[in-house]
Amino acid sequence: METDILTAHGMLCDFAEVSGGKLFISGAGVNLVGTAASEAPHPVNISLAIMVRIPWTATNHQHRLTIELVEETDTGRLRIPINEILPPGADEADKGMIFALFNAGRSPTMVVGELTLMPVALPMFGLPLPSLGSYSFSISLDGTEVDKVSFRVATVMNLQGAMPPGGPPMM
Repeated sequence: METDILTAHGMLCDFAEVSGGKLFISGAGVNLVGTAASEAPHPVNISLAIMVRIPWTATNHQHRLTIELVEETDTGRLRIPINEILPPGADEADKGMIFALFNAGRSPTMVVGELTLMPVALPMFGLPLPSLGSYSFSISLDGTEVDKVSFRVATVMNLQGAMPPGGPPMM
């Protein structure tokens, strides 16, 4: 991977947080999410962990991180709102996405050519999804999609290995 390209990589997990400049992740690598609700909305508890890689050449410049949740349907992609706030000057068509403007400076201890890592954690507990099925988080930097984190939502009863109502079958 080239070191002069601004990139980001996301991962769906049970919980993520940033503390002391480090990304802490629990229950990582989720791609199947269970919900107890058989009728819409289908609340889910998930976190999106992102690691942004900022090369030396991209420090001391303003950048824009955008996160969009989309439902993958037979007829195309449908945006699911995950944010109600639209930044000043933003296009109304961007409503529902998460935006973050950032500028990573160069620390006096950095070596020429060194990259900077910026961890991001987005816990979304009780996130109401309109239907069961396939979704993805689109992660973009400066208007270019750099990663896509896909997952599927199913009722707990439809998950492989789930217990039937009333517990395990009697023998």
